[in-house]
Amino acid sequence: MEPQPSRLAKAGNWYLQAVDALSAGGWGNGTLCEGWSASNVVAHVATGDQLVRGLIWDATGKGRRGQDLPVDFADRHRRFEVVSTWEPSKLREMAHAESEQTIAAVAEAVKDTPEAIVTMPIGPVPMPVLRGMRLNEYIIHGHDLTPAIGRSIPTPDWFFDRAVGDALTRMVRLHSRSPHKGKSASFHLHRTDGEGEWVLRADGGDAVVEAGHAKADVAMRGTAEGLYWVLMGRGKPNEHGVEVHGDPALAAAFKEWFPGP
Repeated sequence: MEPQPSRLAKAGNWYLQAVDALSAGGWGNGTLCEGWSASNVVAHVATGDQLVRGLIWDATGKGRRGQDLPVDFADRHRRFEVVSTWEPSKLREMAHAESEQTIAAVAEAVKDTPEAIVTMPIGPVPMPVLRGMRLNEYIIHGHDLTPAIGRSIPTPDWFFDRAVGDALTRMVRLHSRSPHKGKSASFHLHRTDGEGEWVLRADGGDAVVEAGHAKADVAMRGTAEGLYWVLMGRGKPNEHGVEVHGDPALAAAFKEWFPGP
């Protein structure tokens, strides 16, 4: 019996299906990433794959294997600017090649050196966490392409069960970029299509996430999928069927408190 693909591989395949669904004229269309065309999104993911692969090989002592890969975030950004201008067929080919190689590199590192710590632009990241970050990137940016494709592509149903909790953990890091850093606010999130309640608190420059029910300045109730896209800044709560209670102005400013990704 052939082994089943990993969830990272499934997420990568789903993302590439979205890339392949872009029509010849769709690459210049807008996406859910404000100000970015489909070409920009695909170039972002492909150069991100390159950067991640190189950093993994650096951390695990594999060397760069003769490949010309970004050495840091600034180098990756320069490459992104160039790749964004490529014709669609060349960019599509790059998307497939870089994703497939990076998924293989992640799988190899998790198997052979699971204790490795990779120095990412956001800081040191353990290999299992990096694997989850790459998985999320494929799902988020495949979803971002849907306006350029012109139709929705259902997100894999296995994704959201774990995605909200992971996303809230990421929010803790993102608060460091907030213009409101140093102020206090709290957000209660309640999943309505399964188990899950959390409180995300920002106070004095730090942020924490706590599992369970507690009073907060804002409460948001919705499905795991709806809550996830709100956390990721891909639409307002009412666009994803998420109920909001408490301070409406604070709820509307959620992504100011946790910018990105």
